[in-house]
Amino acid sequence: MPISNNLKNVRKEKHCYQKDVALATGICPRSISNIERGEYYPSLETALRMAKYFKVPVEELFILTEE
Repeated sequence: MPISNNLKNVRKEKHCYQKDVALATGICPRSISNIERGEYYPSLETALRMAKYFKVPVEELFILTEE
């Protein structure tokens, strides 16, 4: 099952830059860009770090889609 994400929308709502998320999660800004475009799926740990940074449930950032 593919995974979609809402990362870019949440990031913009919170007025954050990709580099802010990258610093908070310990990954490079390019990876944040790749995640937002759906070209890369983060590890569970990184997804949880992102959710904690934004103070939202991980399900608000990443959605398991049906095909």
